[in-house]
Amino acid sequence: MFRKWIALLLWAVPFVCAAQTIDLLILNKNYNEALFQIRKNLEVRLDADLYFKQGLIYRQLSKPLYAENSFENSISLDSTNSKYLSEYADLLTEFGNPYKAVTFYQRAAEHSIEDFNLKYKLGRAFMNVENYQKAYDVFMLIRYKDSTNIVYNKQLALAALRIGKTDQATDLFESVLASNPNDFNTYQNLILLYMKNDDAVQIVRTSDRGLYFLPENPAILLRGANSLYNLAEYEEAKPFYERYLSRNDSALEIFKNYGITLYFCKEPEKAISLLEKYFYQIPNDPNVDFYLGLAYRDMATLSRSAEFLEMAVACAQPTYLAEMCHHLGKVYGLNREFELSIKALQKAFNFNTKKVEILCEIAKTYEEFNPNKKLALNYYNQYLKEAGDSAVNAKYAQERVRIIREGTYRNKN
Repeated sequence: MFRKWIALLLWAVPFVCAAQTIDLLILNKNYNEALFQIRKNLEVRLDADLYFKQGLIYRQLSKPLYAENSFENSISLDSTNSKYLSEYADLLTEFGNPYKAVTFYQRAAEHSIEDFNLKYKLGRAFMNVENYQKAYDVFMLIRYKDSTNIVYNKQLALAALRIGKTDQATDLFESVLASNPNDFNTYQNLILLYMKNDDAVQIVRTSDRGLYFLPENPAILLRGANSLYNLAEYEEAKPFYERYLSRNDSALEIFKNYGITLYFCKEPEKAISLLEKYFYQIPNDPNVDFYLGLAYRDMATLSRSAEFLEMAVACAQPTYLAEMCHHLGKVYGLNREFELSIKALQKAFNFNTKKVEILCEIAKTYEEFNPNKKLALNYYNQYLKEAGDSAVNAKYAQERVRIIREGTYRNKN
């Protein structure tokens, strides 16, 4: 028996020494010699670990196809080794084959149940194939065992966000920032979440917090500005746009958003300056034409206002036509072009018959310029019929109907 042990030892020593030599060669980055020694040993005896080391070297040498073949050989000899399975899955991910990678990450995780890093890789793999529910389930399993790791919590938050668990995602992102306040991507995700929840206060708070730790970061400034703009919180959005533009070049879309913001902040002259920069590059954007028209109206440049509102109506989507025609009708009225005003207001009502107040405006316009008050009377009556006695201008319309009828009666007599 003793002789057998001695024989086994003598047989194994060369392989152990060879493995140590190969490890040393890899450590010293003498890859060509390491590959030579591996091939030499594999000719004597097939070994899963040697194939694995061969694959690692090929990855270092940027020879992924050779690495793939080596890893496949190592797995064929030892199909339950999580290290081999995981490394092969990593390579498949680099190859752009995340679906196949998922299978090998799953096998690796099954054979190393307590390895959270493997589970983390599996969760990331599910994210890559957009199976967010499975990714969420994996990250939740990790959280049950380790609820303090910010890397795992961040991935769980992303998965929760993808499957609509916005409250949980928000809480997790906040916990990540509490431990790591320099996490740029988490600020961006939180601002997006607060925008979805229509929470302008938290958008400002989160943006300011991010800018404290990452001063004047352009992406945070812009995310905060655009999120507040999308919530129509123009007064809050304005300083973020100003800070962004003071240090950064801007795309046309930012000029557009900031210009519209300035219009709502009662700064029509500045709004015109920005929106016209956009207009001269993209003249067929109905929103830009529309707000240019409104800004020129506020500047009392009515002919210019009408030009832009006409362009807006010409290229607008049906959803917005009623509002645009309505404003165009008002501008024509202010410019005392009453017939054009009537036509625009009638179009506005035809596009959206729920905007019954337009009927009252048509009646007022007819009454002002047309000596035949019957047209005005008809529109006042239509307004009262469709809007009812509780309408905004119901009392005014009732009074005008009474006066017009009395005037008509006196004229007859």
